[in-house]
Amino acid sequence: MNTIDDIRARIAAAQGPDAASLQAATDREPTLTKPPGALGRLEEIAAWLAAWQGRASPKLDHPR
Repeated sequence: MNTIDDIRARIAAAQGPDAASLQAATDREPTLTKPPGALGRLEEIAAWLAAWQGRASPKLDHPR
């Protein structure tokens, strides 16, 4: 069982967003086959997720 202190420790130990992955995702977006900005906020969310996952193409295996 996790206590609130365990959760706080995990958050404190977590790495921050990866700037290189964010830049790669941002650079990749205009090359996709769609009009620029067509996905609206979803494009921003994808870039944010890329930065936090540390990969230019973010992946969601089990969205909820």
